[in-house]
Amino acid sequence: MSINILSKLTHPIFKDFTLSELDNVLKVAKIGVFSAGETLIREGESSQIIYVILDGMVEVTKEGDLKEKPIHLAILGADNVFGEISVLTGKPRTATVTALNEATALTLDISAIEKNPETKELHAKLLKNLVEELSKKVVYADGKVVKYDNVHKQPELAEEESVAIPNTILVLFGWKWSDILYEVPFLAQHGYDAIKISPPQEFVVRAGRPWWEAYQPVTYNLSQSYGSEEEFRTMIDFCHNFNIKVYADLVMNHMADYCETELEHCGTNGHTFSKYHYGPLNSDKDFYEYDDFYHFVAEGNLQTSDEDYTKLERAWHLEHYDLLQLPKLNLDESHVIAVLRKYVKYLLDCGIDGFRIDAAKHLRIPGVEKVLDGLRTQDGLKPFAYLEYYVGGLPAGVDVYSYMEKYFKVGYVTAFNYGDFLSDAVQGKNNSLQKLIEYNFGSSWVHYPENRAVVVLDNHDTERMMPNILSYKNSHNNAYVLAYIFMLAWPFGVPKIMSSFRFSGRDDSVPTTPVWQNGHNTIFDPNSPWVGQHHWNAIANMVLFRNKTKKAKGITHVWVNGNQVAFAKSYQKAHEFVAALGFVVINNTGKPLKRKFETGLPAGKYFNLIASQITEGKMQGQTVQVENYGLAEIEVKPYDAVVIGLDFEVI
Repeated sequence: MSINILSKLTHPIFKDFTLSELDNVLKVAKIGVFSAGETLIREGESSQIIYVILDGMVEVTKEGDLKEKPIHLAILGADNVFGEISVLTGKPRTATVTALNEATALTLDISAIEKNPETKELHAKLLKNLVEELSKKVVYADGKVVKYDNVHKQPELAEEESVAIPNTILVLFGWKWSDILYEVPFLAQHGYDAIKISPPQEFVVRAGRPWWEAYQPVTYNLSQSYGSEEEFRTMIDFCHNFNIKVYADLVMNHMADYCETELEHCGTNGHTFSKYHYGPLNSDKDFYEYDDFYHFVAEGNLQTSDEDYTKLERAWHLEHYDLLQLPKLNLDESHVIAVLRKYVKYLLDCGIDGFRIDAAKHLRIPGVEKVLDGLRTQDGLKPFAYLEYYVGGLPAGVDVYSYMEKYFKVGYVTAFNYGDFLSDAVQGKNNSLQKLIEYNFGSSWVHYPENRAVVVLDNHDTERMMPNILSYKNSHNNAYVLAYIFMLAWPFGVPKIMSSFRFSGRDDSVPTTPVWQNGHNTIFDPNSPWVGQHHWNAIANMVLFRNKTKKAKGITHVWVNGNQVAFAKSYQKAHEFVAALGFVVINNTGKPLKRKFETGLPAGKYFNLIASQITEGKMQGQTVQVENYGLAEIEVKPYDAVVIGLDFEVI
């Protein structure tokens, strides 16, 4: 038995142990088998035992502020060690570890190793190795843990499939091509480098013109609702002149629902359709017929159910059954793949740089890969792709990374639970901004690698259907803006910014009133139907801040006090030192905040981006004075923020 266990002890904490020394360690060790759901260690308990996972997986969690919803920290698998923090500090356990499935672990009582004559001399060596390995996993600031690295690998794109990754993605929901063109100079001035347009294909016309009709294709011709093809191409070219990428919303899962009760079945360009018959779909006059859709019963197909989202054995249903009675395209059918490829190639020929792939959890991913395989943008790059994996979670009991890996191979994936955690913290429910910082808000929370996460605060679905998520309609005490400030300052993933239109009913239609009228942007006009969050001063300037600090992947000069937090965005210069590029203070409380901060910035006067704006091409507004050694006395009003940066010094 010892020989079998010895072969598994490959963790670096045993890196300089001889076989004889390892054998002596095993004499005082125990093997534990833990059932799924069983707690191995519990936060707050005292113990000198460390665990080495031999088989299975465990989850590491931390209690939230209200002790109702635990904070996810990491998932650990075979050859990982936990429990060492308590051993090294002599303090109670800092987290709870629970078995996700049946897990086998080697348990080592460090105090027993120290007392046993045969292992006493190994005690110091083991502690030294534990310290070294722990230092790789955690980073401290002001005596608190601010980083806990997850163990999951980070997938990388191959060089021959190079992709231009945006700093942010702006969703111009329902905007016409001409309105986008007029908006471009403002976007470029504020650092927006990528926009996502609504699904550009012809879509169904429904009674009352609900917004969601845009997600029910009738053909793959450009919809005349947004403008002409010439306006489409001109808009894209104009964006490119300002170094702004344009992504199209791509609907590949289904076609428009054939509603038996409606008298007419037609699209925005006048094309009609019938049940399982659509076309001509394109200039080649392709059609979709009965065999191009999935059918599992005589009437046509089955519908997805709630259980299909929660049980692993029923996940197959999501990829084959109809979603909301929408006729589901058969992505195993070569004709469907060929037609979709023609549509994607046409959009790329128009200048499109990438795609949001709608309803990804319902798609056959091998089919999606065939549609995109080998296609390139006008710049010769692989199109940037991000998949909409909507909220609702994953089948119970799965390892998130393993389950999602097929989506990560296609591109980035929307992390809706990021917005859930952030909304929760800003609203002071189970967590706080301090918790987000202390436990490195990122991969170990949302389960996605950083280089595959499009982080989402809100979108067109959540603002209508999820009242717990912050939105322009749900923003008590400036919470919505503060959440965007944090998201755009915090170095994780690619933030997506929502630009909405006003609605009172869940199905309200997209406004027909243009955003731009007679050379004037109407977003801030009285009774304007357009919300235009991207135009709000704090959000627009924070996009510029993120653009200017994109090299800064680190966090330093951390100060935390519940929902009052501050941190610098920093990076390591090669062979030199850590340099701060910006400093952020958020006061998400009802009390004023005034104190002296170490900002990490050089002495000088800097514009506060939250209370400044670009006028006639120059930043103007409130300033903050940074003294020698980076010290600055900063005053922040209740439910407000102050943000300064190296590129925003007053000259």
